[in-house]
Amino acid sequence: MANKTANKKGVDINAIAQAAATEAARLAYGAGSIQKAKTAGNVYKETEKRLYAYPDLLEKIEGDKEKLTELMEHGAPSRSASVVRFQRSGVRLSPEEILDGIVQDLNATIAADQHEADTIAVALDRIKGDQYYAVIAGKFIEYRGDEEIAAAIPCDPSTVRRNRGRLIRRIAVWLYGAQAL
Repeated sequence: MANKTANKKGVDINAIAQAAATEAARLAYGAGSIQKAKTAGNVYKETEKRLYAYPDLLEKIEGDKEKLTELMEHGAPSRSASVVRFQRSGVRLSPEEILDGIVQDLNATIAADQHEADTIAVALDRIKGDQYYAVIAGKFIEYRGDEEIAAAIPCDPSTVRRNRGRLIRRIAVWLYGAQAL
């Protein structure tokens, strides 16, 4: 056996470790993107971005869970980007090992996305009792305009904008801590 890192099945342990390290780095980079918001203005904008993405993130999590169920029922596809990633030259992985790698990747992605969704949900729960919570729900979850939200509350559109700003700053504190101050 030429490669000293191969196990009895001929699997290159270094290749698998490299793939795992690459995935861990990708997840760490995604988690680290939270740290890029350094100023209060950036924190505000980043909070808005996260709130706008929240409904889509929930849909993505459900889609990934369905994909995981499909993988578990039908196995891995013979060719796709998720499979080719595990097929390096000099490395022969069995279909079961490839499926296991794809499942682990998908589980890690679902866990990271679920953590983000849970973090946003906790922040939203903190302001649910606010009289103007409908301003946040209307803008970021229902994608309604200020005039439409104002008509539903009822109040002036300037009141909608003012209270949305106030509530976003409160949410930012829950999402970013002291950086939001």
